[in-house]
Amino acid sequence: MTKSSISFLRILNAEEFENNKASYPDSDELLHSLNPIRYCKAEAFRDCITGTIRVPKKSHDRSPQFAFGFYLKLDSLILIDDMGNLSSWLDKHSDCFCELNTPAQFLLQVMELFIEDDVIYLSRIETSIESIEEEISNGVSKNLFSSFTKYRQKLSELNAYYEQLTDIGELFQSYACSQLMHNALSWDRYTRRAERLQNHVQLLKENMLQLRELYQSVQDAHQNKIIGILTIVTTFFLPLTLLTGWYGMNFENMPELKWKYGYPAVILISLIITIGEYIYFKKKKFF
Repeated sequence: MTKSSISFLRILNAEEFENNKASYPDSDELLHSLNPIRYCKAEAFRDCITGTIRVPKKSHDRSPQFAFGFYLKLDSLILIDDMGNLSSWLDKHSDCFCELNTPAQFLLQVMELFIEDDVIYLSRIETSIESIEEEISNGVSKNLFSSFTKYRQKLSELNAYYEQLTDIGELFQSYACSQLMHNALSWDRYTRRAERLQNHVQLLKENMLQLRELYQSVQDAHQNKIIGILTIVTTFFLPLTLLTGWYGMNFENMPELKWKYGYPAVILISLIITIGEYIYFKKKKFF
C-alpha cells in the first residue's frame, strides 16, 4: 500500500498542513496540539473531527512510538506526521486496509492495530512483576527500587493512554449517526477493548503498590532485626563496660588495684557475667 493507492488518504508534516490550513476549516486547535503531541484526544466540529494520537513504546522508553495528528472529513483523512515513521508502518500493514472504503473505517483500523498486541505486552509486564515478587520473597533486593520506578512510570503512561483512547472511542460513538460516521458498533467494540486494557493496567498498578508495600515491610523487618541484634550486643557488654569503667577510675583507696589476684579475679567475674548473660539470652530466645 502506498499513500497514492488510497484516494481519501493524505500524509503531511505539520509545516505542510499549516501552509494549507485554509483548506482545512477548524484546524487551529489541531495545529496548536501538534508541537509537541503530548496525549491522545479528539474534537468534533460540524464538518470534521480532529485530534492527536500518541502511541507509547512497548518498553520503558518514555518517548512515543508514533505521534501524529488527524483531520477527518466525510470523504478524506489527513494524517499529520512529523516523526516520519507512519508511512512505513502503514505500508507494513497494508493487508489490513485493503477492504476499507471510508476514511473513518481507515482511522478505526489504524487505532485498532495500535492496541492489537497490547494484551501480550501487559502479560509480559505482569510476568516481570511476578518475578519481582519472587525476588522479594527470596530476599534478593538488588535494584528493586529502580524497577518499581520504571514500572510505575510505564503503567501510569499506559493508564492515561487507554483512558484517552476510551474518550476518543466514546466521542466517535456519539457521532456515529452523523454523516462522518456510520458504524457505531465498531467504535463501541473499540471503546470496550480500550476500557479492558485500562482495567488490566489498573490491576497491575495495584499489584505494584502491594509489592512496594511488601518490599517496604521486608526492609522494615530487616532493619528491626539489625536494631534488635545491636540492642542485644549492647546489653550483653553493658555489665562488662560498667566493670571496666568502675575499675578505670583509679582512686587511691581501691584495694583491688594492689591486690595480688585482682586481675585474675576481674577476668573470672567477667567470664561468669558473660556465661550468665548467654544462658539467660538463650533461654529467652533472644538469639
